[in-house]
Amino acid sequence: MTSKVLRVALTGGIASGKSLVSDLLEIHGCHIVDLDVISREVVLPGTEGLNELVESFGDSILLSDGSLDRKNLRDVLYKKGRNRAKIEQILHPKILQKMKSSMESFKEGVMVVVIPLLVEKQLWGPFDRAVVVDCDSKTQINRLMERDNVDSEKAKTMLMAQASREQRLQLNDHLPTDIIENNSRVIDLKEKVDALYQRLVSLV
Repeated sequence: MTSKVLRVALTGGIASGKSLVSDLLEIHGCHIVDLDVISREVVLPGTEGLNELVESFGDSILLSDGSLDRKNLRDVLYKKGRNRAKIEQILHPKILQKMKSSMESFKEGVMVVVIPLLVEKQLWGPFDRAVVVDCDSKTQINRLMERDNVDSEKAKTMLMAQASREQRLQLNDHLPTDIIENNSRVIDLKEKVDALYQRLVSLV
């Protein structure tokens, strides 16, 4: 019997609830690959990724223990588009290589890859389906302000750096896509994810 893997890309805007949805899918038994986790791994002390960032931006992006000051980098990132392009040029190939290796090592069942920039970077090629976690921008801004301790202007800037909701909801042009709306209570979200899991597992 040949084993079959359903490769699902999970995406959504910043602070839309992607992590919560992926956690709930993991509880159901889905295999999760999270690009946010990988993006932290490729800049650990001693990695090529961190060394290249320091070469480009200097030691000021490091904390006293030699690890990356992610807040500082984020501030550098959003200040100038040129910086963002440079950081992406250094890190994205390393992140995608690790993603590819993780995907190849999984042989059976439902694999969910959490990719925040799926739409922006047009990374839908390796996937069978997509899930978009969607919420209105007012909810996103409120969550961002609370989560990252930033003011509304900074939150709006972070939101503007991503694809729009409309662009994300057009993902269906490229992959069969499920939309999970996450404006309300966690209990409602759990019910939606339960139904989503049943649908995904029936496709394996």
